[in-house]
Amino acid sequence: MANSTQLISLPRKWAQQFNVRKGDELEIEEEGNQLIIKTEGAPDTKEIAVDVSGLTPRLADRFLARAYQKGYDSIKIRYDKPEVAIAIRNKVNELIGFEVLEHDKNTIYINSISSKLNIDFDTSLKKAFLIMIDMAKICLDAYSRGDAKELETLHYRDLELNKFCYFCLRFMNKGFRGGFGTHILYYLIEILEDAGDEYKALAQHLSRTPMRKKSIIAVMQKVNVMSQLAYEFFYTPDKEKAVSAMNLYDEIRGEIRSLFSTKDISEVAALNCLDTITRIMYHYPTMRLDTLKGLGG
Repeated sequence: MANSTQLISLPRKWAQQFNVRKGDELEIEEEGNQLIIKTEGAPDTKEIAVDVSGLTPRLADRFLARAYQKGYDSIKIRYDKPEVAIAIRNKVNELIGFEVLEHDKNTIYINSISSKLNIDFDTSLKKAFLIMIDMAKICLDAYSRGDAKELETLHYRDLELNKFCYFCLRFMNKGFRGGFGTHILYYLIEILEDAGDEYKALAQHLSRTPMRKKSIIAVMQKVNVMSQLAYEFFYTPDKEKAVSAMNLYDEIRGEIRSLFSTKDISEVAALNCLDTITRIMYHYPTMRLDTLKGLGG
């Protein structure tokens, strides 16, 4: 054994799972005090079979999304109501790389149709961010113009956002290592999907309120700036962006509180959505402050 190398043993279970044999080449990456070992060997297909009878369509929808995100490749679902089957099939449309292979009277068989899709993590995450920014712009523009119909159709954009967020979460659970903290990155992707849900709900509430209200437009403009700052800080952390986002956070929440005196229920609901979006965007700079240069002691 040469002085420049050390002999290590691989866990037998892991080597068998990924078909690693004597003489195979492995890729090794250094990450701080860790060595990450990668192989091209194909792992065993991850399968699950469940009976969702008795669950609501929404719960069946949530189960399938989580099973996809956790990395299952083959999912067999038994159900008892047609509305549950409809919810499951609709959800499959949001899962990149998944298809319904078979559907009989009470069972749906769903499989991953490709282990390697022509799509990567970084591109998918950036697309998700840009869809969220676009949803924010559409909400503001449609409300300012009094276009209730455009607001009512924003949920289609949320479906696109879900696709990319779900794919990123699945990718991470399949063994991806984040550059600045895997658990933090996972959380930030989760709340990005939540932001899409809030913009979808915001659009629905705004479509039922009197349009073109200046006080609402002013708040929406600031929330959109907050969302843009969150996106920019995620990719290029900067002290000025962090300070601007924090000052804007306090300003927005103060303005929202002052508007809660309205008696319009839909307007109150819309303000709640804007408040939630603001609190979500707050996490992007605060959870990445350690990446800022010049903060060392």
